[in-house]
Amino acid sequence: MNLRRARLRLTILYAVLSAIVVGGISWYAVDQASNRIRQSAEREAESVIRNVVVGQISDTAVDLPPDTWAVDLAGDYTESGQTDIEPPLFTLVDDSGGEAGFDEFTFAGDTYLAYIQPIYDTGDVFLVSAVDLAEYNADASSIKLRVWLVASGSILLAALAGYWLAGRSLKPAREALRQQRDFIADAAHELRTPLAVIQASAGHALTRDRDGDAYRRSLEEIRTAAERAGVGVGELLELARLEAGQLTPRLAPLRLDLLAEELAAASFADGVEVEAVESEPLIVDADYPLLRQAIETLVRNSVARSSHVVIAARSVGRKAVLTVSDDGPGFDPEVLPHVFERFRRGDQGGSSGLGLAIAKSMVEAHGGTIAVDNRESGGAVVTVTLDLSKHA
Repeated sequence: MNLRRARLRLTILYAVLSAIVVGGISWYAVDQASNRIRQSAEREAESVIRNVVVGQISDTAVDLPPDTWAVDLAGDYTESGQTDIEPPLFTLVDDSGGEAGFDEFTFAGDTYLAYIQPIYDTGDVFLVSAVDLAEYNADASSIKLRVWLVASGSILLAALAGYWLAGRSLKPAREALRQQRDFIADAAHELRTPLAVIQASAGHALTRDRDGDAYRRSLEEIRTAAERAGVGVGELLELARLEAGQLTPRLAPLRLDLLAEELAAASFADGVEVEAVESEPLIVDADYPLLRQAIETLVRNSVARSSHVVIAARSVGRKAVLTVSDDGPGFDPEVLPHVFERFRRGDQGGSSGLGLAIAKSMVEAHGGTIAVDNRESGGAVVTVTLDLSKHA
């Protein structure tokens, strides 16, 4: 799945939809503005004729204003005010059909708006006024240009917003692909060594005939490698489910201090003392199997590199803090910031390098935090912090 191509397609689709919407709104705005400008020109032309008619009704001598004509169809003559243009007056009057109305004509390359108004019931005499549309057309063009510039900018911004939104919407898919790639890479990493051991042991056993003990040793090596591969795959699947949110803790009140004592009493390795420090009752809301597995992983990790491990639990405000400390060599300072990453080991001991990563995911699934550090007196300490139960 090419997420970049999908993001580009979503961006184009968003931009096209935005262009349709913004374009429609812009067209409507330009149309309305042009109509208002046209109406303004019509009102100007009409007002000139109205003033002349009002003057005639009041028996006041009224000279014809500039660019205004009186047309007598019966006498076949015209009279005009001051003007520099020659409109087709009789054509305009004939086209009006004897009714008041507007028409356009062109003179010397310029467009004019004419208003024709009959002034007598006989329908023989008309008044015609003309308004130069150059200024009005310039205003309409200016408004159209501004509107389309704003529309183009809006579409560009919408495309950029679509690109950002497409990236956000594809983030879960990107994360799923990342987890898939990580799982494949981790599985290859985890299975490489066991498969190499199995192949080498089987090849060694098949090179020539051997006695029963030699075959038994080869089969034991193969079984051990297969078990290691099975454990590694199981850990990978568990980690994948945790990171995908498929393992949801079933929370219930749990005595963290008793869990520490329970783990201290378990048998981990000969010659290693695991001690639990007595503490006050600490109740947290937790999934017992998951939290026990997480803390047991921390204890096993300490047992693998030390001779004395201490599990201590205490309360700090409304938090329950559990520490697992040991007297081992501690973690390499260069590795310390990365010990919770996959396949990171603090030393040459330990297991696959997935245990601490799984423990971290399990603790975080409970809403807690986990941290690791080296002790000044030697050894390492891992700290798990959880919220105390509201019912405590």
